Amino acid sequence: MKHHFSQKVKPENLTDPEVAISPFPASKTKYEEKQQTPPTGIWKTLDSLRVPGYRWFVSALMSSFAAMNIQMFIRGYLVFQLTDSYAYLGALSIAQGLPMLILSVFGGVLADSVQKKYVVQVGQIVNSLNAFLIAFWIISDLIVVEHLLAAAFVQGAVMALQQPSRQALTPEVVGLERLTNALGLSMVGLNINRLIMPALAGSILAIINPEEGIGGAEYIYIVMGSFYLLASVLMIPVPKSSRENKQKRTIQNALRELQDGMIYVKNNSTVRILLITNLLVVSGSMPYQILLPGIVDEVLGVGKSGLGFLMSLQGIGSIFGSFFIASMGTKKRGRTMLYSGVLLGISLLFFSISTNYFLTAGILIIVGLSQIGRMSLGNVLIQSYSENEYRGRVMSLFYVSFGISMFATFLIGIIASWVGPQIAIGASSVWLLILVFYLMLKTKIPNLD
Repeated sequence: MKHHFSQKVKPENLTDPEVAISPFPASKTKYEEKQQTPPTGIWKTLDSLRVPGYRWFVSALMSSFAAMNIQMFIRGYLVFQLTDSYAYLGALSIAQGLPMLILSVFGGVLADSVQKKYVVQVGQIVNSLNAFLIAFWIISDLIVVEHLLAAAFVQGAVMALQQPSRQALTPEVVGLERLTNALGLSMVGLNINRLIMPALAGSILAIINPEEGIGGAEYIYIVMGSFYLLASVLMIPVPKSSRENKQKRTIQNALRELQDGMIYVKNNSTVRILLITNLLVVSGSMPYQILLPGIVDEVLGVGKSGLGFLMSLQGIGSIFGSFFIASMGTKKRGRTMLYSGVLLGISLLFFSISTNYFLTAGILIIVGLSQIGRMSLGNVLIQSYSENEYRGRVMSLFYVSFGISMFATFLIGIIASWVGPQIAIGASSVWLLILVFYLMLKTKIPNLD
């Protein structure tokens, strides 16, 4: 069987690269000159919200993002309180990354085989039960770090199987020509929660339990589980996928589809370099988030509320970055992604040097701005240059790269336990800068629209 994959997605072969490969009815996904004028100004930024299905979809995302950002605060805090160890913070990344590494490719096959909205809903229910179980262990005064590592493993498995469906569902709801806008608005929702939820959770925890320790964390987990459950309910009105693989679902067929997806990526040089870039950049930029609870405690000398506010401040920069991404067109997206990577590397280098709480707070705003630009544009470029029937499997490989990067984060955690977190993060930021400059000079990414 011959595979001719790359020709169809080269920008020079398409009059409009995003719209040309859209499999959805034109009347639902693009503007018709005689009937309506493309929006301008603020309406251009909010364009995807005119699609009813997307309004439900993004509402479910908001609820899920609320839970996720609460968890980013509370889980690392609990692990450091229970162990006082950077190595265990790194172990969290391994616990979550291992199932992502193993299962993400099957998540892509799942996304291309069954109704994507059902996959997302089941995943949110499992996340909810996972959070309620941790709350039970805390209430019972039986919580140990192994419970948190197991919960991270379960969540990694859910993310691996669910995220390809969630990502591939977005263009089906809004159409490919609105994809950049829709992902930008989704990132706005993520970062509004990133701005509010960690600080709110940290403040509530400090009020419930002003002393050091894990008291009060059970309430945070109950709220988190409730948000995940709400996210599943809000997905009910989201339209089903218009296309579903009707092939008999056997292990053999799943493995064949997986192989086809691998061959597709191998033969699509643009998607391949974007996936490799995401893997390498995430490996250099993610460790600071995992080590932040320890840095706040030992380097900056502030408590749980200080940790929550620092995590939230990243959301300020991320919101501005998200609105920028939502408003930009389809030109120079590759170059903008790499510029974001340079800014991210520089800001993380300064973060590694700072020992002042307020200076660190300002730096993290810039980190949030640059991180969201890199992440959003990498996501949208991979989807835009992938054909519809392979998009779920391509996005599964996108999440495999996150799983692999978790091992780099674990390594940075081990190094931090030996030489301190500042040196470890400083080294990873230098690696990130070297990588991004290489990508700017030696690859075709700057020329991607």
